[in-house]
Amino acid sequence: QRTLEQLESRVADRTRALSQANLRLAESTRDKTRFLAAASHDLLQPLHAARLFLSALDRQATGTQRPLVARVERAIVAAEALLRALLDISRLDAGGIHPEPEVFALAPFLRDIAEGVRPLAEEKGVRLIFGPLPGVVQTDAGLLRSVVQNLLSNAVRYTEHGGVLIGVRRRGDHWRIDVVDTGVGIPDDQRSAIFAEFTRLGAVEAEGLGLGLAMVERIARLLNLGIDLHSQPGRGSRFAVTIAATTAQIAPAAVPIATAASPAPARALTVLVVDNDPTIIEASEALFAGLGHRVLGARTIAEAMAVAAQADAALIDYDLDHGETGLMLIDRLRREAPHVALAMISAARDRKLFMDLGRRNVPFYAKPVDPDVLTAFIATASKREVEPQ
Repeated sequence: QRTLEQLESRVADRTRALSQANLRLAESTRDKTRFLAAASHDLLQPLHAARLFLSALDRQATGTQRPLVARVERAIVAAEALLRALLDISRLDAGGIHPEPEVFALAPFLRDIAEGVRPLAEEKGVRLIFGPLPGVVQTDAGLLRSVVQNLLSNAVRYTEHGGVLIGVRRRGDHWRIDVVDTGVGIPDDQRSAIFAEFTRLGAVEAEGLGLGLAMVERIARLLNLGIDLHSQPGRGSRFAVTIAATTAQIAPAAVPIATAASPAPARALTVLVVDNDPTIIEASEALFAGLGHRVLGARTIAEAMAVAAQADAALIDYDLDHGETGLMLIDRLRREAPHVALAMISAARDRKLFMDLGRRNVPFYAKPVDPDVLTAFIATASKREVEPQ
């Protein structure tokens, strides 16, 4: 009886210790997730400012300066991609990313991803081919996009001659998304290693960070996707992503689509830039002043509203100081200065924010923003007709 009581007491003690350890682990995970969210915003801010300053410099560069500016821009874009990948992998490992399923058709979804990779393929002389793209699925579109985009980008990078095909086939109650290339192929002894961080095939000189397939493997576990690989060294590879089919109805798109076209502005504008980082305001002024526009800077809602009557367009950050947000300012501008064309710029990638902006019909641009996208928005705003009050 005494032995039994001692065993029960030990079990109870170990259970309490385990519960306390789990609580500490959960708190540590929450702290890590909060840190990563803050870090993603703070680290992307200077990259955003750098791209704006660089675009302003590019418009003034001449002769031999232009290739140097282009190299700096490529370095900044590579640093941005690496930072985003590291943050995303850390958030996945910390459990800070929670899937938000939605129903969508695969055809437009996959075509849009492929068009984003097309410039890289054309630069290398690699053909980008579409197979049949049937199917409707229900999953997190953003996370699935990361999977397919990484596979497609890798296929183009490691293909020197021939082409890359993307297509969809039915497999029972699942759809299989195939990415097939005529590239270098993957030796048998490297097929597990390529899903580790910072791993790249040494057969060809290919740009890349070695993080893409590490993200694919983690997202696949999170979304319950099947990942399959068939490859022959020297003849190419086929990566397949298997995802459950659905009969649910497709919901309408919630977020306005931002384009990178750069039409010429119809007139000079007064642009209100609202950001709690003065460097962003300074960089925006350097960019837009070179295009003949005037920039008004503001760091708070009060400062923005004080000059709103003078503004034609506003680029608004989401995270402001003292608990203020860009959404609060957007709502006030809609009521008190409806003539102002609005857009939000932020490092935040929150689905609720996207939905809120979609309901307000306000476009969203993720930091660091391509300067051509911002100039396109301003050019469109310059042609906007405002109804008299």
